[in-house]
Amino acid sequence: MGLPASRLLQSTYLGPFSWRWPEGVEHFERGWVALVEVNGSEVHIRHGVNRRDVFGGSRPHSVTWVENDPTVEGVGADDYDETRSLLSLIKVTKKHLKPGEPLPPGYAEFQTAIMAAAAQGPYSPRSMAVRIREDDIDRWSRHAILRAAAWGRLKLGGAKWERTSLPSPKSAGPAPASAPTLVSAEQQGAVVSALLAYAATKPQPPPGTAVKFTPVPEANEFLRTNPFAFLLAVIFDQGVPAERAWRAPYELRQRLGHLDPEKVAGDLPAVAGAIAAEPKLHRYIEKMPRWIVAAAGRVMTDWGGDAGQIWSGEPRADEVQQRFDAFTGIGQKKAAMAVEILERDMGVPIKAMERSDVAYDVHLRRVFLRARLADHDDRDHMIARARELHAKRPGELDYPTWLVGRGWCHPGVPECAPCPLTAVCAKDIERAAHVTSG
Repeated sequence: MGLPASRLLQSTYLGPFSWRWPEGVEHFERGWVALVEVNGSEVHIRHGVNRRDVFGGSRPHSVTWVENDPTVEGVGADDYDETRSLLSLIKVTKKHLKPGEPLPPGYAEFQTAIMAAAAQGPYSPRSMAVRIREDDIDRWSRHAILRAAAWGRLKLGGAKWERTSLPSPKSAGPAPASAPTLVSAEQQGAVVSALLAYAATKPQPPPGTAVKFTPVPEANEFLRTNPFAFLLAVIFDQGVPAERAWRAPYELRQRLGHLDPEKVAGDLPAVAGAIAAEPKLHRYIEKMPRWIVAAAGRVMTDWGGDAGQIWSGEPRADEVQQRFDAFTGIGQKKAAMAVEILERDMGVPIKAMERSDVAYDVHLRRVFLRARLADHDDRDHMIARARELHAKRPGELDYPTWLVGRGWCHPGVPECAPCPLTAVCAKDIERAAHVTSG
């Protein structure tokens, strides 16, 4: 890639936010997000400022992300209190640029300094750095994009994304408290339409035929033909990848030699041992066996030993959801999910699907908040919003929202550019900064 041509399109002030590194969470006192046009594509930038112990003392410190990749860091100059300037090393290779060496292409317009002279202290390198005011998002964006391009980490699409995703603030600082949080009904409808259109692109087998919940065909067939296995998969689906959760009943049968509800209900030690044996069937080796045994007991006492009775007889969607919700270890999220899977993927006749609901999980929470389909993170509120937005079948929004959340709308910095909602989503990224787990 040659020298990238970049142009700041929009930026907005974020206020405080957090970022989860592999070693822990870092809290930033203030930050900005921006859209930058780079060679005809739009790139998402985030810039955050906090304080760290650097060069022998506490100094302002910044990180600038290109899409979801932390790319450059800055450290407060000695005259930060007067200039609000930070210094960031110039590294078009993995080596620092030394004094006297020519500036790389793209850096002629930047103010530069020797790091050791402008930020004096132990271990401050005698290397060249750019000097940028902390809120100069244009230059931080260009510096980060130059670094990402030089290191081969700048991934661009083939065309400009048609979107207007970030408000342009009149001045730096938090948005007024009275600013509206929801977008227009027309834009919300566009997001819903985009979700449903994306779901339509995912081919579904004819109801009642082979399903692909896991990469293991035998496990998929077991789920399709054994109602108790399906029930246990719903319970297993927590805190682990979905494919692992839905394979677990098949592997549990292999380890126990059966998956008989009556035997499972009476043998907690065997179930616990089977789940905890390496490789573990689940991360929750203490509570998951208790949930499985309790579920088997309820199937025996309430459903005559046949888990299929939970959804037999063409019940209403809300009735099936309530029946699943009664099992320890399921709750609203899994119960709503189970209803949709049974009707959509398993071909189970369920009436009144207008009474279905979305599952209040991390993916739905992030997407609904960032797209401004919901104005706050509350289970009942988001369920109610789904009912308003798609009254014909609220639960139909669950699957595409889960796919978008899992595929692009990640914690921290999402991958907005390739997301199927990119043209219509409000991309209010920080509204979901706290949504990192269930």
